[in-house]
Formats: sequence, structure tokens, C-alpha cells
Amino acid sequence: MTKKQKNIAITHIINILAKNPLPVQDPLFSGGITADINFIPENILLWRSSRTLKVTDTSIHQRMILKIILEGSCTMMVDGLRVPMKKGDMICLFPFQFHSTILECPREKYSFLAITFTEKRRDYSAFSALKNHLLHPDKQDVANIGKMIRNFQEFRQNSPESCVFALLEILMNQKRKLQQQVIGTNEHTDLFDRICDHIRNHFEEELSLKNIADIFDVTPETVRRRFHKADSGLTPGKLIARLRFQLAVELLEHTQTPVSMIARRCGYKDPFTFSRAFKRTMGVSPLTHRNLRHHK
Repeated sequence: MTKKQKNIAITHIINILAKNPLPVQDPLFSGGITADINFIPENILLWRSSRTLKVTDTSIHQRMILKIILEGSCTMMVDGLRVPMKKGDMICLFPFQFHSTILECPREKYSFLAITFTEKRRDYSAFSALKNHLLHPDKQDVANIGKMIRNFQEFRQNSPESCVFALLEILMNQKRKLQQQVIGTNEHTDLFDRICDHIRNHFEEELSLKNIADIFDVTPETVRRRFHKADSGLTPGKLIARLRFQLAVELLEHTQTPVSMIARRCGYKDPFTFSRAFKRTMGVSPLTHRNLRHHK
């Protein structure tokens, strides 16, 4: 029976080749199919929102998130940009992007699926084209999402590679679709996006309004105006502070990094100044926050 099944499989391959012949190559040749990508997803998690989940708070994460609206409608605020979403729409949220949700329907009629993951080298540039765009999953994407759900539900019986490959196919498919579109850009939004990207990539360094303006060859007042036009409720200083405190919270909750080292990574030369600022923002000292989280 096993041999017969193998023969059937080989016959099927031969039939395909008969209809679509491949060129016969010399033993040594160059060329072939190459994917323009250097991106390895890992630590993939899938979850569905509950009816009690708070969706209006501003959030920021160190993971990448594919969010698919299952029911209802909302407006996503992503780094101050408004993205209206309805059932079947999808958005890709990148690490350190501020996002919040404004519901456009009753809470009980709203739900979403979240696929969250990290990249092995923490390099997300391969899919930067997806940032801040409303995405529309097609049949191929839906099939791959279904494959990931089944894989996650029965991960003890399935290989993790199939989930990784399915996620990569979704991302690559959406990237191809966006590249085929002609997307107009607004110069105000474009500058705002580039400044925000620069801050997200360099918030652990010394940053000021003046050196940000110098990097983009504009005046500090122009930077202020761009943030005001984006209607994000943020200033460059607030964005830097939020990113630094989010990093501090992540390090306190998930590592044993000393507070003095966390302070330096967050732009504070003096750990006591950092602790005071952290307590003003979070209501407790860094050590108290770490102890509270570890005892939950």
C-alpha cells in the first residue's frame, strides 16, 4: 500500500511536468528563484479579543502585531494617524508604534484576531512598506491564517515551521499587493512618519528637538508644526519619554537588568532622577514595579 501511494505521487508529478515542462539544466548552473527577503519570524502567538478587553487605552509593544477585525468596526489611531477599519480589514503594527482604538460600534459587537511575533534579529525593515497601511487579506491570506490557527490550537501535533511559513506568505503577499498600488503621499505625513521612525530607532540616544530638526534639515518650529498637524496629542519630547518608559517597563518586567543600567538605556545619567521620573509617571518606583509584577 505504501509503495502504491508513492507511485501515485510520482505519477502526479510526472503529469504536471508533462503539462508544464521544466528546462533540463547542465549539472552546474546559476540562477533560479530567489526571495527578496531576510526575515525570520519567531515566538508567534495568536489570540482572539475577549468581550471584556479594554480597547481604548493607548498601547505600545516590542512585538509586531497583525490585527484582523472579525466583527464590528473601529478607527485605529497609529502614531497619530487615523485608520478606519471594518470587518475583514487588517493592519500591521510595528514595534514601538503607539496605537489605540476608537470603537465605531457597540463593544459587544466588536472582536479581532491578533497574530503577534518578533523577528530573530529584531530587524523589521523587510516589511516597512506595510507600516500605517490598511490591508485587505485575500483568499490566500485567509487560508494561511486558518493554517496558523489550526497549528496554534494543535501545536503539539504540528511542526512550527508551517506556522512560520504561513506568516511569511501573508506578509510577502501583502507587500507585493502594496507595491503594485500607486500610493500618493502627503508631505506633512511623510515628514512626520520619518521623524517618528527616527525617534523610534534612536530614543535610547541623546535626542533633542534641535538635533532632530538638524537631521531633517528643518527648523524646530517645523517639527512642532508637523506633530500638531498629525493631531496625535504628542510632541517629540512626549514621544521620546513614552518610548523610554515603555522600554523601562519591558526591562523591569521581563529581565533582571539593574535599575542603574535601565536608567542609562532610557537616557538618564542619574538613576535617582530616573526613579523619580518613573514614579511620577507610573505611580511607583522602578523596584516596586518589578516586585509587584513578579508577584502577580
